[in-house]
Amino acid sequence: MTTAVRQVQSTTKLTKLGNSTGVSLPKELLSASGLARGDEVTVTADPRDGTITIRRANDLYNRAMATGRAFSQRYRRTMAALAK
Repeated sequence: MTTAVRQVQSTTKLTKLGNSTGVSLPKELLSASGLARGDEVTVTADPRDGTITIRRANDLYNRAMATGRAFSQRYRRTMAALAK
């Protein structure tokens, strides 16, 4: 027995949010994606086809990136010297 998966699609406008631009996501779309207001997401833009993808943030990836940034900050002089 297979379960049919229904894709939910919505058309909305980009709106001004302070100095940024935002998009309002309907409740049905959030519900279908398993996301909720306040969830952390990763937004990716693909200039080849103009798509923007919103995915639940990967916490492991975010921690790894934060560790890498902290390392780079702490050892920036050493890395600059090694790069010469």
